[in-house]
Amino acid sequence: MNKPAPPTISAITLGVRDVDAAAKFYTEGLGFELIQPAHPEIAFVRAGHGLMLALWDVKQMPSEYGNVGHGTLAPPISLGHNVHNDEEVEHHYRRALDAGATSISAPTVQPWGGMSACVADPDGFRWDFVHNPSFVIDADGHVSSV
Repeated sequence: MNKPAPPTISAITLGVRDVDAAAKFYTEGLGFELIQPAHPEIAFVRAGHGLMLALWDVKQMPSEYGNVGHGTLAPPISLGHNVHNDEEVEHHYRRALDAGATSISAPTVQPWGGMSACVADPDGFRWDFVHNPSFVIDADGHVSSV
């Protein structure tokens, strides 16, 4: 008997305080492609093959998601970007800082044998830039463990 395929993640939505500022950070700062012109309440950027990052005005989100909001702690989610070498970790970390991100942890060689760095975007969402030599990312985006 064939089991149905599990759902795939095709969109990640971040509740942002300022849609225009968030869209500028992700497009001009990090280099994501804007899928459609920013609307006062939401903007969409291409975040990968078949993946959108929605930047939605956090005040509008309760209409679909119920009570959400920013608190004193960082949201318990991080967005990650795995790269092929340590130099790419450093490049993306610096690019994010130049775009207005806040450093959480500078590029650091980790005990597991790779390098990582973490920044917070203007709304506090964490971004990890990681080179993990235990993972291989092939040309079609497939990730496998060595």
